[in-house]
Amino acid sequence: MIDWLIRGARIIDGAGKASIQGDIAISGGRIVELGRLEGLGAKRLIEAEGRVACPGFIDMHSHSDVLFLNGSSLAHKVCQGVTTELIGQDGMSVAPLTEESKGPLSEMIEPLSDRLKEEWRPWDMDHFLENLAKKRVPVNVATLTGHCNLRLAVMGYKMALPSREELDRMGELLAVSLKKGAMGISLGLVYPPSSYSDTEELISLGKVVKDHDAILVVHMRDEQDGIVESLQEMMAVGRESGCKIHLSHLKCMGKKNWGRMAQVLELVEQAHKEGLAFSFDQYPYAASSTSLSSLLPGWALEGGWKGLEQRVRQPETLKKILSEVGITIENRGGPAAITIASVKTSGNKRFTGKSLKTISEERKMGSEQTALELLVEEQLQVIAIYHSLSKEDVELAMIHFLQMVGSDGILGEFPHPRVYGTFPRVIHFFSRARGLFPLEEAIRKMTSAPADRLNLRGRGRITRGSYADILLFSPDRFRDTATFDDPKQLAAGLDWVFVNGVPVIENGRLQEGSQGSVIRREV
Repeated sequence: MIDWLIRGARIIDGAGKASIQGDIAISGGRIVELGRLEGLGAKRLIEAEGRVACPGFIDMHSHSDVLFLNGSSLAHKVCQGVTTELIGQDGMSVAPLTEESKGPLSEMIEPLSDRLKEEWRPWDMDHFLENLAKKRVPVNVATLTGHCNLRLAVMGYKMALPSREELDRMGELLAVSLKKGAMGISLGLVYPPSSYSDTEELISLGKVVKDHDAILVVHMRDEQDGIVESLQEMMAVGRESGCKIHLSHLKCMGKKNWGRMAQVLELVEQAHKEGLAFSFDQYPYAASSTSLSSLLPGWALEGGWKGLEQRVRQPETLKKILSEVGITIENRGGPAAITIASVKTSGNKRFTGKSLKTISEERKMGSEQTALELLVEEQLQVIAIYHSLSKEDVELAMIHFLQMVGSDGILGEFPHPRVYGTFPRVIHFFSRARGLFPLEEAIRKMTSAPADRLNLRGRGRITRGSYADILLFSPDRFRDTATFDDPKQLAAGLDWVFVNGVPVIENGRLQEGSQGSVIRREV
């Protein structure tokens, strides 16, 4: 007798094919049979009544690193139908860590994820993944190795190019992480010290990625005026190294760059036609979110928080920093377009949910001075929302055949709604309301496409023998409820969510338990 039988579902297999009516049999965490399964005995029966059954969604850009370590239930992700997450993004991962790198990396990662309940400690990729497996996880999780981790371990927090010996050592550390199960490397080329690299360094690390048949995931060097040059840099890395390249959260920021997405996508297609293994992910909103420190010039952050603290005490250097911050604020849409999402200290929490313009008026100073003072007071740990994207550009990228979905969600007092609503929004708004693509294509973008890209065998499709990561819902009820004004709202409308054959949402109710698996890259 099987464990579960889902009967009479509209099955969307994840591969983009038209849906079919049928039944799904689940046993031992796997899909064991599909089709018309009359007379099959089951311990539990679900009458689907024509509801959609599809694979669980794969978040290609997650910042849940510390949430997993802290034992979070990840309810905000489960209610979206996410059953697998890829962490270690933007050049920053929680492994490998050394005694020297754990401090700077904790300062970078905690604002994006959560404050670690335990002490940060040095460990390699193997020990980190073993630790996660012992803790148990609510959904499946795989990780990348951060470029910042490699640089900090070998070079420290300095703005310099590596020597040949240092570059070789970074490659060796990367190879060890890949052998121990990391899916690839992530680059954060706007975040120091990853941003201190040159193209030759990236090509060298890309060759290591290629040797292990892994993937290079990149937050490009510039998503504003220099986006074309940044994309051309990654094309050069792809040509010279031969590795697979995935672009994180593709976008064109700043009003003067609105309308450039067509040119960007032409370059992506050119790379694809050349045989370069390119793909990209995107969140379905016309606003971004990242650290407020992204307003600072990279050179001002050499040495991290301590380095900035010293520089702002030097009048001429301070003047130069303020000038560059002012330019970047305007490039990102101006102070009215920047909202503070979270801070470190209780003293400034009153500013969350307010625009930089409003805070500047309250403090009676310029927006660049306000931003810098906030960063100093919070020791760089400030997250902001930037309303700096074009809806038309978002839609143009959304319909592209190489597009996948990543939430890039960052929790906080007043988060971006993508934390709670990314995946149902693709279905409810872009597929159903806007009619940009059929439901089958929306689901393919969030299931088989990322599974194939990451070589996650047995995930991302409803097929016989696959892991039973399955969603059951009515398309007219599954929707995002989070908004920019009221962002902390769980998605609604999922009736059932299975992770490895065990329900984590049952009849619309969240269940306790940790059914996820720690996924290591198959070598």
